[in-house]
Amino acid sequence: MKIYSISKVLAFPIILIAVAILYFSHQSISVFIIIPVAMLVALYTFHGILDHWWLSRYPVPFDPRLRDWLNNHFKPYQQLHESDRSKFEYRMTLYIEGRLFSSVGSELRDVPEDIKCMVAAHGIEMCLGIDDYLIGDMDRIYLYKHPFPTPDFPFLHTVETNIEDGVIILSLEQLTNAVISPETHYNIGYHAYAEAFIGTQKGIIYPSVPDGFEEVNRISGFTRDTILQQTGFENIAILPIHITLFFSHPITYKEVLPEQFKAFSKIFYKNNH
Repeated sequence: MKIYSISKVLAFPIILIAVAILYFSHQSISVFIIIPVAMLVALYTFHGILDHWWLSRYPVPFDPRLRDWLNNHFKPYQQLHESDRSKFEYRMTLYIEGRLFSSVGSELRDVPEDIKCMVAAHGIEMCLGIDDYLIGDMDRIYLYKHPFPTPDFPFLHTVETNIEDGVIILSLEQLTNAVISPETHYNIGYHAYAEAFIGTQKGIIYPSVPDGFEEVNRISGFTRDTILQQTGFENIAILPIHITLFFSHPITYKEVLPEQFKAFSKIFYKNNH
């Protein structure tokens, strides 16, 4: 039997021990209950790291339902050679199990596997030629259905990356539209992972990119107002936008900015080419 989550396997006997302690302590709560509770808290806190460690040593078959989603909806995966597809799938499995995905509404809820796949696919593609495909300590992904406010940005926006807290926050509405209609919707999935990559990968020299949006418009058809409207910000850094378009519009990016395309290729595909 293949074990997908070693943390859940380890948690089961600890829960049994906690129940036994509560049962045999009768009316009084035994001080020994502290031990299994502390162990369960530790497992919950580090379950991503633990499950990633386990699956990297004992890999499980890639979920065929996720392969179907990638084949039907994620063009970069469809264009990969067979060996790179296997690498993509292997990393996808480890990434999904090693990161905490939460759907945010009135309360935090579990995220369906195909939604996890849609989000993670952007980071997996971006780092397919990079050893650190987990992108540092960016270990929590929060998903809203629609644009959202946060304490750091108390207005409606669709993408946010907090490097210090290791958090990526996305609007599923905007991301889904970008996957379905990339010609009219800016891809906040690539944008979030671009910000995460810039913030966590030290010592990388990025190419100089134009400050304005003329080249951005020529590459993608998006104006400055379009990107600001779809992300919800009044101002936005230009480098993550160029990294986003390098992945979402590679053909036109190469045509408009060949030198920058070459430089980004060396950064992101260094282990593949």
